[in-house]
Amino acid sequence: MPTSQTATPHNNRPGIRFRTAKPGFTMIELMIVVAIMAMTAAMVLPKGMFSFDTTFHSVQRVITELSELALDGFSVRLRMDTDKLDRGRVVIEALTKTQDKFYPDKSTLSWQPVETRERLSGEDWRLEPEIIYFYSNGTCTPARIIRADRDTNIEKGETSLLTVTGFLFQEKKTENFY
Repeated sequence: MPTSQTATPHNNRPGIRFRTAKPGFTMIELMIVVAIMAMTAAMVLPKGMFSFDTTFHSVQRVITELSELALDGFSVRLRMDTDKLDRGRVVIEALTKTQDKFYPDKSTLSWQPVETRERLSGEDWRLEPEIIYFYSNGTCTPARIIRADRDTNIEKGETSLLTVTGFLFQEKKTENFY
C-alpha cells in the first residue's frame, strides 16, 4: 500500500520550537528609513545654517572675486565712502565707458558701482589707503581692511592685511603688538 509523504520538521527533538515571525521592523527597514530622513534633511536645511562666517571670510571672497574680474580685463577698485571721520562703507566700483549726454559721439570713462556676489555690508569699515585698485596682471594695492562694530574702537576691530599679490591674511592682535 502506498504511503503518503507528509511534511515533518527535521528536528523532532522535544524542546525545539519553530521560529515564527514577530511583529516589528527589521534592522534593514529601520536603516532605510533613517537614510531617507537624512537625505530629506540635507535637502531642506540651508547650506549656511551651520557655518560660522566671519568678516575675514567675507572680505576674502570679495578680494577673490575682484581679482578674478581684474584678471578678466576689468579695472576694479574698493573705495571707502566716508560719512564719518574714521569709518564708512565700502563701495565696489568698475571703470566703465559712458556716453556723454551733450556729445553723443564722445564717450568718457567713469567709475560706476558694481554688483558682486559677496558684499561688504555695513558702515563700520576702514580701508588704509582709502582706495584699493586691482590690476589686470593679478596684483593689487597693498592695504589694511578693518571692520569694527559701532560700539568698538576702530583700532580694536577685526583687521585683514592685503598683500600686493592679492593674498589676504588676518592680523593677530596681541598686547605687545607694536
